[in-house]
Amino acid sequence: MTYQVIARKWRPQTFDEVTGQEPITRTLRNAIEHQRLHHAYLFSGARGVGKTTTARLLAKALNCHKSDGPTPTPCRTDDPTACASCREISESRSIDVQEIDAASHTGIDNVRETIIGSIGFAPARDRYKIFVIDEVHMLSTSSFNALLKTIEEPPARVVFIMATTERHKVPETILSRCQQFEFRTIATAKILERLRLIAEAEKTSIPDDALREIARSGEGSMRDAQSAFDQVISFAGPKIKKEDVELALGVAGADILIRVVNGIANHHPVEALAVVDDVVMRGHDLRNFCRDLLAHFRDLLVTKVSGSDELLESAICDRDELSRQAALFSEADLVRFFHSLAETETLLKTAAHPRYQLEIGLVKLMEMRRLESLGQLLDRLSALEESVRTGKAPAARQPGTKTLSSTASPIAPSTPSVSPPPFSSAGSVAAPGTTPAGKGKSATAGGSASASVSFTAAATGTALETEASAASDIAAERVATGPAGVSTSGADPLADTSEIGRIKAALEQRRKMFLVTALEGARHAAIAGNELCIEFAPDTRHLRDTLAKSDNVKILREVCKEITGSDLGVRFVISDGESAAVPPSKEDAERSEKQRLRETAEKDPVVQQMLRTFRGEIVDVRRTEKE
Repeated sequence: MTYQVIARKWRPQTFDEVTGQEPITRTLRNAIEHQRLHHAYLFSGARGVGKTTTARLLAKALNCHKSDGPTPTPCRTDDPTACASCREISESRSIDVQEIDAASHTGIDNVRETIIGSIGFAPARDRYKIFVIDEVHMLSTSSFNALLKTIEEPPARVVFIMATTERHKVPETILSRCQQFEFRTIATAKILERLRLIAEAEKTSIPDDALREIARSGEGSMRDAQSAFDQVISFAGPKIKKEDVELALGVAGADILIRVVNGIANHHPVEALAVVDDVVMRGHDLRNFCRDLLAHFRDLLVTKVSGSDELLESAICDRDELSRQAALFSEADLVRFFHSLAETETLLKTAAHPRYQLEIGLVKLMEMRRLESLGQLLDRLSALEESVRTGKAPAARQPGTKTLSSTASPIAPSTPSVSPPPFSSAGSVAAPGTTPAGKGKSATAGGSASASVSFTAAATGTALETEASAASDIAAERVATGPAGVSTSGADPLADTSEIGRIKAALEQRRKMFLVTALEGARHAAIAGNELCIEFAPDTRHLRDTLAKSDNVKILREVCKEITGSDLGVRFVISDGESAAVPPSKEDAERSEKQRLRETAEKDPVVQQMLRTFRGEIVDVRRTEKE
């Protein structure tokens, strides 16, 4: 006798043996018992969930000869006393039950010859003439049109049972003439229970964790799981271990997935390369491994959010291990990991070198942990702005955060440390690095020196540049205006070299390194009244000529305005007495006048009340003839 595969040998023989489709089998049994039979049924659902099996069971129940009429308990074919009708239907050789493969009989001529041409003849022996059409969605449009009237009003004692994996491809005109049953994917626990029964009957020794891996590999399909079980038995024989299942099916075990998760948590990118090498050496399919890892991240997210055991029935790791791993990440981390890995899995389909693609994908996951969320960056900028406004140092950061000076990305710009200007005893704001007149040290409201505030940023290129730039703008604005908006114009904020250093830093941010070099070559630079005076030695006259160009002077004025809040002129001096002052242009004079008018309008109480009432802003200021 030839060998019969497990999927065929253990095909359900009664409605009670159909696993995971209890609502459907109950409906069909009740319809048979109460004689409420329909003339057309449509079974749809995923592969290997029992559609064709249920169709044969229904045909056997309608034509079983051991009862006077249709019975919900037809004969079992393994019973020697089974009737001829049930045995022939199980073996697909019954005269009155015709199984048609729509994939190979798609044309209208096949439909006319097989169905329409024979439907008028009465059953040769059984009660009903039954047409089982598998993969019915493969029929052509003309074939469906030819069947419409026949399916709607077939002759007496004719039943149509159609099965499909793609119900959306079946025309609505056919669907409306059928009773529709949607077959569900089968739960892993029920597949495991069925496989355990088969293993005992086949006298196969296999531990539950290995059997669970086989059930999980079926992905809700009983037939796929049984075929995988058959494959493992062929590989390992009657005594099976978990390692045999992993080798035979090429699935990733819990140990490999745990290594990946620990590598991400501990930021060990080298572990990604080791894991991929291990997977390749074991002969696992890389895309299947990527899918297993996707499912594992899904299980971790479910554990983190819900923790429901019902949603974790197909998890690879046990409940305690999932809880331990989920505690290492936030929900946002797991969502980012899932989306990044899903992109890698898609690329593996067409990748010329799948191994390289997977290695880079796993390293990307481990590097992704270093990213900080936008919310965290905004919170840190708010804390920095508050510290500059109040003159207090920001709260200490949690361990593990990264500072710009220690772990900054090579592409991130260096950002100088900025100290908030302290209040003088008279209530005005003293410039950083200076002391109020008549005092020996910088005084604050409490009599203590102000604390220095350093920028901190994430160790990633984009996030670091964004935060550093925004922090620089905030700090420059706050230092220019002073705490609580107090003006510092009277304190001459650019009176010493530290402020010239700020000008150089601003030029560096604009990538104007030749201007920085020219300033560094100056003998002295300071603010005198409303001018930035830069003194050069005679032998550095060429540096003066570089700065004196109109475009460069414009850049210097813009930088000075950013720092001081007012327009400054620029004057160049050669130490032997030669002067090269640059008078303000007409445009600069008009711009200064408009700035003065804007400041006057902003201080007007009526204007302030109008802005608050209508939530408006000043767009332009013009001088009227009356003024």
